[in-house]
Amino acid sequence: MIRQLVFSVVLAASTVALAADEKGEAKSPPTPIVVDLTLKGGLTEEPAPVGIDGASIRDNIKGVVERIGKAQADPAVKGLVVRIHGLSLGLAKGHELRRAIARFRESGKKAYAFLESAENADYLVASAADEIVMPESGWLMLKGLAAEVTFYKGLFDKLGVKADWMQVGEFKSYGEPFTRTQMSPAFREEIASLLGDTFDQMAEAIAKRQGISTADARAIIDGGPYSPSAAKAAGLINRIGYADQIEAEVAKSIGVPSIKLDAKYGQKSEKIDLSGLAGFMKMMQMLSGEGPKKAETSDSKIALIYCSGAIETGKSTSSILGEATMGSETVVKHLREAEKDKTVKAIVMRVDSPGGSALASDLIWREVVRIEKPIVASMSDVAASGGYYISMGADRIFAEPGTLTGSIGVTGGKFVLAGLMEKLGVATDTVTVGKNGTINSINQPFTDSERAAMKRLMHDTYRLFVSKAAQGRKMPYDQLDKLAGGRVYTGRQAQKLGLVDEVGTLEDAIASAKQLAGLPEDSKAGLLVLPKAQGFLEALVGPLEDRDIYAPAIRAALPLPEAARPVLARLDIFRRIFAREPVAVILPYDLKVH
Repeated sequence: MIRQLVFSVVLAASTVALAADEKGEAKSPPTPIVVDLTLKGGLTEEPAPVGIDGASIRDNIKGVVERIGKAQADPAVKGLVVRIHGLSLGLAKGHELRRAIARFRESGKKAYAFLESAENADYLVASAADEIVMPESGWLMLKGLAAEVTFYKGLFDKLGVKADWMQVGEFKSYGEPFTRTQMSPAFREEIASLLGDTFDQMAEAIAKRQGISTADARAIIDGGPYSPSAAKAAGLINRIGYADQIEAEVAKSIGVPSIKLDAKYGQKSEKIDLSGLAGFMKMMQMLSGEGPKKAETSDSKIALIYCSGAIETGKSTSSILGEATMGSETVVKHLREAEKDKTVKAIVMRVDSPGGSALASDLIWREVVRIEKPIVASMSDVAASGGYYISMGADRIFAEPGTLTGSIGVTGGKFVLAGLMEKLGVATDTVTVGKNGTINSINQPFTDSERAAMKRLMHDTYRLFVSKAAQGRKMPYDQLDKLAGGRVYTGRQAQKLGLVDEVGTLEDAIASAKQLAGLPEDSKAGLLVLPKAQGFLEALVGPLEDRDIYAPAIRAALPLPEAARPVLARLDIFRRIFAREPVAVILPYDLKVH
């Protein structure tokens, strides 16, 4: 009897609702969603640490691209607003974002970019949108490119410090800032080539957006910087307006009375009960990165292994200055984990590294060529020198158009501090037995015998590097050697020269890995991401086994000015690598491009 009564009530309610529908009185359709995405600062490669709600505490490049991709496939999402504030990205990561926005537009949905003020990197990302908006008080700092290299020889001369440095490869200019007061001709030629291709890429992006010739686009760049009104007149932006006007403008362009701007779209989070002792224990567990474990599945996977930072032997760490380093031991462990996992059918290495230790690079390379599963290398902003070394054993190599890669060369040397010590009143006396005993001494330059020994080591390492690169690229040694010499190329240049296979994004590299593994093109293979995202506390102090207990205290006691950080970070990397090894494969300079 009760069941009949409930059924009757439900049936009656359904009938009323149906009648309302037939009379046109049904509820209005849901308000269209427009994803509101803010991009600022730098975007890391690795998964960001997670908070207690399970959501990342900051964005990484892959996460942003995935959020845009999810919005692209969601019928409820009708548009995308990208607010860009001071992006600090290389050209490669900028290309990843541009492609994601372009794919969103290709699905038939509108994309809008809002720029309060913009530099070249900001504008290149924004140029993928349908419309670009700036406030009337903003400015567009679109302009030509300049590269600045700081030289320290004059300072060293005053301090009594001598950089005793050698290189194999005419373009392997790592030591030039320490040994010269200006660029060598080879160094200048190399940088001019890099800047030239980067400028061409900027011009091509503007030309494509406006439907003009690249010559006209170059002239537009040369006419900058621009005020918003001048930028609009040049076709660089579509309208002048403020952030609070965007919502109405987007709704109008979509053809609806109102929209819902969703700034949290695509970010996973969940409400968790943290009350009581059980809640406290759960919070500590999640802060330490030990969240609820997902059930193991037998579905096919692609392993995505992040290889970021200067390369050194041992475990991956974060230095006192906060710079990440890539440890050969850690990367080898991740490669072997992917190799042993039977559900992993192929591996993608995402490389963002200027190189470092020749030994560590070779140990990682060995694992890459040893593993029988298909391996694809995907190069980010920088995959040069050692970063190229660990990539060249892969079955296929993808680079972004603006990736810095190549730099197949070797460098080595030391800083001699005897003059500085003398000025400080410090004296050193030495006793040696046999030859080359002071080869690592910071109190005297290399002797003739030590210099000859160092050069032998460096030439042997160089030949090894070139021969393995030739083997990986299936080129004769002499042909590859002509592309080596320490010279750096953009990804687009490297592809034309045969140093990489394809120009494409991380998503393209993952698709290629599926193909090499024999998985269907439309396969929904999951990703095994290594290293896994850290918990919040772990991100603050580092994994227990890798933790330098003094590092946080030193960082707190040394509030460094921003301008000093790159120099000190470079010296810290130098210390970490050359304190243990005589030679290195590392990018020859720290460039400030603006």
